[in-house]
Amino acid sequence: MYENPGRAGLGTHDDIRRGGLDASELAPLVVNGIDLDEDTTETGIPLGYVSRPGAPWHRVLWSTYLTRWSGPERARTFPPSYSWFPAGSWPADIQPPPEGSLDEESLDALLDTLSQHSVDGPGTECVAFYASVPTGDFDQLHVWRGPLSAVPGLIEERGGRYWFSPTNLWPLDRSWMVWTDSDLQGTKVSGSVSLIEAIECHPVLETNDWSAGR
Repeated sequence: MYENPGRAGLGTHDDIRRGGLDASELAPLVVNGIDLDEDTTETGIPLGYVSRPGAPWHRVLWSTYLTRWSGPERARTFPPSYSWFPAGSWPADIQPPPEGSLDEESLDALLDTLSQHSVDGPGTECVAFYASVPTGDFDQLHVWRGPLSAVPGLIEERGGRYWFSPTNLWPLDRSWMVWTDSDLQGTKVSGSVSLIEAIECHPVLETNDWSAGR
């Protein structure tokens, strides 16, 4: 996630949206004749790929942010997601972690680490799969094959057609596997001990050994 100290004291993301609606600066979100703003809360959680925000935004780790809350620990029987954080709308000075996709900084760091532990480096032949929810397509499979270095090019902000990083990504030799669920804010990586250790030691990537029993 990212933080902008200059936005401290502005309330929550929902407060800002309500203010914009009241001032007629924003149009109500109406779907099938239903005004969603009347019965929903703007949490501030981005859906899909998020680019690095410029200054004065700076990166904040989950572990750092969670230490700021003195209340009872949120239930972590669920995988890393909104359920780990205080309920409701996020503070306006925080850009929460995106749901259903790696952000730009995390994706670049992960792909670089994967290339260092793949047979042909960034040229390693891989398969990228997009599930139905991130594509909005429940009729056709979205499966791509190409070099690991081409993965960023699948994303809309980098010239591709998708708002998300791949749901699943793996090399042809199946030496590792990446899984990003459309409802979660964390990505699961499976692979060799050396790969996992490299990911855990990476200065950009924050990791967590999670299990449902903890």
